[in-house]
Amino acid sequence: MTPFALRLSRLSLQAGLAAAIALFSSAPIRADDDTAVETEYLDYHRAIYAAVLCQGAGLEQKGIGDPNAQQIMTAHENLAQAISVSVGDEISAGRRLTLIEQAKTEIRELKKTKGCDDPEMKRVLDIYHTELEPALQE
Repeated sequence: MTPFALRLSRLSLQAGLAAAIALFSSAPIRADDDTAVETEYLDYHRAIYAAVLCQGAGLEQKGIGDPNAQQIMTAHENLAQAISVSVGDEISAGRRLTLIEQAKTEIRELKKTKGCDDPEMKRVLDIYHTELEPALQE
């Protein structure tokens, strides 16, 4: 290998290492941001489902012919808008669906094992009443 090629090879290696270090050192910060946004998104959906299970919030259709279907759809649109204002569009659609199902599963299990008076259930219900329910009045 010529001296020039050897020097170029070393520079390329150094540049590659510098890029890798920069990439990996910034990744945890982004992961923390993603985690915070996903946690907030989860909490909103935990809150909605807790309100449905523990307080009978009329946010679920009873079936295909539910006469309140339009009202329920409007409520969900208003809730989605309120959540989007807070969370933004940082979570992909597929990931959002996964998080919604996770929130439902967690709240269903929490109600089953500890009931609606559990402190965690009260915490998410407070989120519902203070941050989400006002969107239903719009």
